[in-house]
Amino acid sequence: MYKELILDNKNAARAHPQEPALPAEIEDAEKAVGYPFPTELRELLSEMNGDGWLFFSTEQIKETVAVNREYLLECYDDIERHIFFAGNGCGDCYCYNIDSYGGADVDRIYIWQHETNETDLVASNLAELIRRYYNDEI
Repeated sequence: MYKELILDNKNAARAHPQEPALPAEIEDAEKAVGYPFPTELRELLSEMNGDGWLFFSTEQIKETVAVNREYLLECYDDIERHIFFAGNGCGDCYCYNIDSYGGADVDRIYIWQHETNETDLVASNLAELIRRYYNDEI
């Protein structure tokens, strides 16, 4: 479903969906993040392990977590409260925020601004994020 949404978009020429992630790779990325992924993110990774443009692979998710926590945790003490899974190429990341109960707020996708640690709501689900991103609305 997500792969088709990307490939059917005329503005997605730079996206190159990768082979699906294995369940163990998804679980390993969840452990690195410290939170279970929302169902839709698990489904996307099961369809394609990143697309080389917008969406991160499981390895990139783990790398993003490690780098952000190593270098930014001192400045942004709540950096661990995000599940980063995509990027805009300028250092800002698309993410789910973790709610006060320790789960992902699955009905909201944000863009996290790396220079200010601010988040702005951009979509209510991955399908909307794909549509908006590849139509230059965000």
